[in-house]
Amino acid sequence: MSGLTRRSTLGLLAGSAFVSSSQAAPLKKVRILIPSKEMNEGYTPFVCPKYLGYYEQEGIDAEFLFTGGSNEAAISTSANAGDIGIASPAQSVIGMQPSGPQLDVKYFYDCVYRSIWTIAVSPDSPIKSVKDLKGKRLGVVSMGSAGITFGKTLATEAGIDPNALAFIPVGYGAQAATSLSHNLVDGLSYSSQDAAKLEARGFPLRYIELGEGFASLPDVGLLARQEWIADEPKTLIGVGRAIAKGHIFSVVNPEAAVKINWKLYPESMPQNMPYDEALKGGLMVQQMRMKIWQTPKTDVEGAFIASDWKRMVDYLKDQGMLKQDVPLDRVYTDKFIKDINDFDKAAIEKQAREYKI
Repeated sequence: MSGLTRRSTLGLLAGSAFVSSSQAAPLKKVRILIPSKEMNEGYTPFVCPKYLGYYEQEGIDAEFLFTGGSNEAAISTSANAGDIGIASPAQSVIGMQPSGPQLDVKYFYDCVYRSIWTIAVSPDSPIKSVKDLKGKRLGVVSMGSAGITFGKTLATEAGIDPNALAFIPVGYGAQAATSLSHNLVDGLSYSSQDAAKLEARGFPLRYIELGEGFASLPDVGLLARQEWIADEPKTLIGVGRAIAKGHIFSVVNPEAAVKINWKLYPESMPQNMPYDEALKGGLMVQQMRMKIWQTPKTDVEGAFIASDWKRMVDYLKDQGMLKQDVPLDRVYTDKFIKDINDFDKAAIEKQAREYKI
């Protein structure tokens, strides 16, 4: 092929690519509400799809918006301040009761199969059990955190008046560590990944035993307004599929997942410590969450375990947090799960194994 012919052919190919690209449908902006003020390493299944192009493959431009916690994420989604919320279910289910102000949301993808919540104290704290929390001050990341609902529910189960606990917003990182070490609070009602993040930054904690009954309740999932459940199935399936891929990638290559998180959100990387030590801490945070982002009960990404969700609703009723019954078909829908899982999982695993960053 002569130089002129080759250049002409390349020009035609480039022109075809330009036309194809220009005719492609624009990406749909989707606002995803993170139940945190910072993107720590426990969120790699959401972050990796942004870096690896999984959202774009679904025609989606994912925008992450940070909130003060699960309760705020659910309320904001219901109020159309976001399109998809990442949230623990207790307060959301309470807001789905037939009477009173309702949250106009429903879960469509289950992320975490065990409770993410902990009560963390200083290693030398006199608090040894949940019963010792009576009259104590518990730090939460914000007043929009589901840590408040969790703390009250746990107190009720232990026979403590939940109003006998005080909840104080202490934020994250150094602020929370200072609040605990200077006895401004007696403990932290924190998610396991936020508590692990403190440990990764060199702040030691001791965890109060909560019992398997509570610990085995399902937790964080993806929720959307019921209007979106009805009118935006392609979008919800696309987001769910991208996150399912992100979860598989995060499990197969956790080190790459943590480094991707740091690359997109450098503030999440532990500072003032050797890189290897920072990476060890980041992996601890990430793997603590990945450990409960799967269950032997299913190998289907995002699947709901009906018996576990029924047990969670019954638990809220038994503890007096839920005044009316909420049927499971009001809490979640699993109609998108089959389509969410319609991708080559082996290909994602291979990509993850071979990925270098």
